[in-house]
Amino acid sequence: MFWKKKSKDTGGKKLFKNPSETRGSFRVYPSKENPIILKVSSIDLVAVDISAGGISFDNKKFKLGATYPLEMTLPRGKGTITAKTEVLKIDDKDVCRCKVVGLNEDQEDQVHSYILSRQKEEIAQRKGRGL
Repeated sequence: MFWKKKSKDTGGKKLFKNPSETRGSFRVYPSKENPIILKVSSIDLVAVDISAGGISFDNKKFKLGATYPLEMTLPRGKGTITAKTEVLKIDDKDVCRCKVVGLNEDQEDQVHSYILSRQKEEIAQRKGRGL
């Protein structure tokens, strides 16, 4: 159901704006009303974005290449996930771009379910319907 983005020419017209990134998965941005709450190495944070391939959050003195314990609480009762996160990049806005490691199949399904529902919300908002 979720796959890596393919590079193909669409005649210059794109349905979604793809930021330059190293992740191979489409990322979604949690709403301010329903954020993804994180606890990274006992530091409370809010996710900047999430994809099937990883998650981003503000840098609070995390180190590039380091792995930290992660507790991720998805909004609307979609569950809490305990795993680890590895910092792959710290960008010029001081945001950690990370991959989540150690997820089991059920946890991956929870993340995919959240991403799909958030994509539907974003599409509905663009169409002016709101969910």
